[in-house]
Amino acid sequence: MRIADWLPEYSRMMNDLTSATVGEDIFVAVNSNGDVTGFVSVWTPESFIHHLYVDAGFQRLGIGTELLASLREWLPQPWTLKCVSANNQAMAFYLSLGWVSVKTEYGPDGEYHVMRFTEQADIKVHLGG
Repeated sequence: MRIADWLPEYSRMMNDLTSATVGEDIFVAVNSNGDVTGFVSVWTPESFIHHLYVDAGFQRLGIGTELLASLREWLPQPWTLKCVSANNQAMAFYLSLGWVSVKTEYGPDGEYHVMRFTEQADIKVHLGG
């Protein structure tokens, strides 16, 4: 997975995904070789997307979009997430899919946007190739 270089160093040192996702539903993307290419974790009671990661070697192939699209069948909208403002690549990704920033807040990792998505039709699956 890509190192989150937009986060403060102390945050990058915290790598216990198991404890960070207690009670969440996790969906994993794998390629034809069985390699994990990405995952999404969701706090279902609030339709909150807590983590969305795609391995750096598999970015820009539609995997993140597919992971989000997989939620349409079962996760009620609106969906929300938090995106650190300094993560320009993620911000551009979410905005391109129709997510909107509804407020800006500050936390231990710096400024972040609370993002909201409400239109199912806005998620379009585009696979690379």
